[in-house]
Amino acid sequence: MSLREQIVKQINKLLFLALIWILSAFSLKAWQVESTLKKETSKYDQANAEYLLIEAQKYFLLEDYERAIAFLDKSIDVDEKNHAAWFKKAEIYLAKNDTKKGVEAIQKAIALSSNNKYYYVLAAELEKANRNPEGAARYYELMASYTPDYQVYLVELANVFQAVGKTREAIELFRKQESLTLDQSMKLVEMLMQSSKEKEAITLMEQLVIDYPLDMDIKYQYANVLSSSGQQTEAIQFLENQTSMNAAMRLLLSDLYASQGQSDAKFQLLTRSFNDPNASLSDKVLLLGQLILENSSQPPVGLIDSLQTALENQYPNEPLAIENGAYVYTKLAEQTSDPQRALFRTKSIEKYQRLKDLKPGDFKVWDKVLTHAYENENWKQLNIDAEEALSLFPNQAIFYIYLASAKIELNELDEASDLLGQATRMTRANTLLKSQILAKQAQIAFLNGQTETADSLLKEAVSLEEVHPDALKQNGEILLSRVEKNAAPVSEKSAELKKVKESAEKLYANGQYNQALITLLHYIHTFEDLNDGATLELFGDTYFQIKLNALAVKYWKMAKELGGGSEKLDQKIASGQIN
Repeated sequence: MSLREQIVKQINKLLFLALIWILSAFSLKAWQVESTLKKETSKYDQANAEYLLIEAQKYFLLEDYERAIAFLDKSIDVDEKNHAAWFKKAEIYLAKNDTKKGVEAIQKAIALSSNNKYYYVLAAELEKANRNPEGAARYYELMASYTPDYQVYLVELANVFQAVGKTREAIELFRKQESLTLDQSMKLVEMLMQSSKEKEAITLMEQLVIDYPLDMDIKYQYANVLSSSGQQTEAIQFLENQTSMNAAMRLLLSDLYASQGQSDAKFQLLTRSFNDPNASLSDKVLLLGQLILENSSQPPVGLIDSLQTALENQYPNEPLAIENGAYVYTKLAEQTSDPQRALFRTKSIEKYQRLKDLKPGDFKVWDKVLTHAYENENWKQLNIDAEEALSLFPNQAIFYIYLASAKIELNELDEASDLLGQATRMTRANTLLKSQILAKQAQIAFLNGQTETADSLLKEAVSLEEVHPDALKQNGEILLSRVEKNAAPVSEKSAELKKVKESAEKLYANGQYNQALITLLHYIHTFEDLNDGATLELFGDTYFQIKLNALAVKYWKMAKELGGGSEKLDQKIASGQIN
């Protein structure tokens, strides 16, 4: 090869290498440009996806869920890894109660971001809404496994675990925590007690008492745990050593004294509490209420009366103290006999009148005042109070009924009729009040000698979906007056009457007293053989069960006069009750 050929060959080689280098440079530059474009496009897509997500949130807050979902779908189309959009879709489906779609959406969010505790919490809420506690527990388990900061949801987790029988697993999760909040500690105590781990629960409560020395609820819970663990003596000693107690602690100590047969200690606690400057009015009211409820058959009347008197002396202008007096003396009047009954009834009326003066603008107070006067048939006072109440609350139908009732008993029948008409216009949808109004209108018709109208109104009154006790009472009063006019026993009951009576007896035996009366009242007045002692005794028994004792005794007496009643009839009449 000549020198010239060698030089040409070398030049070609260099040109080839130069071409390759140029092409490589262009290729590198193209790759860099493409990469930059991809990054810029990705940033644009993300920004667009975020904008769409913000728009979806706006419509979510406006509760325009369909439009919100449309924006979320666009956001996901732009950025398929947008787990926040899937989370928001699941949240919307929960709001729409479409739990199936909600679970599907939150599963996709979790698949894209498995370390977000809020996703698992929403998944659990969806499963709970779907009545699937096992599914909720599964998501809480995943949350505990995959997220580092789930502790704030420990109590919710425990509630679900308890519901599916995984209390032991919940306890283990609680034990793994470096520290627990007070609420979490109390939840752990609850689970330990349920799992018969009383010793560990007591130890934990002892530490909580040390950590929270001023927290009265912690002290109460500690004493309660001791008591529930069979350590009543220790619980009593702990409570007795406290320099101050809240209402719950006092009530628990009172219960513990009662369980140990320490009635003297219990009454001393009551006296100390009423003299304790740290005991609040509500504490004392609760203790007094407990004393009445626990001794309903044989109440310590003198002690209750003296404690209530002390309460009113300490809080002379506190509505709660006066209202409690009204309750206390009403209960004592129910549980005593004359002359104490008359005294306590007078005291209860005084308290209600005092309460009305203390809170003249309180509807609930007026309702209690009028109800008390109505139930105790204090018609003159009811007439005065109901007129005053209507001047303050002119749109209350029940107040018109109360005033009409007073007018009826005071023989102002025309005015009563007008008042009932006004009440009717205000109670179109309330079938219970409508039943009461019809009964009152029937009473007016009967007093005016319009017996057919009275019968028609009473029949309608007991045919409504809800039947007022006044309708049953008025039916009974009118029916009894007819029996008294023709008190001659029948020789034999008709087959139809036997069938009705048997049906009513079954309802009575099942405790369906109102329905038993309605059954009797629907049919009994249509029979010629109404004057049947056994049927009238059943009437009396049923009226007694719905607390219309005076009417019950009237029926029992008429049943005895007619004959055919049970051997217990004399006892019922003498005692005024069914023993």
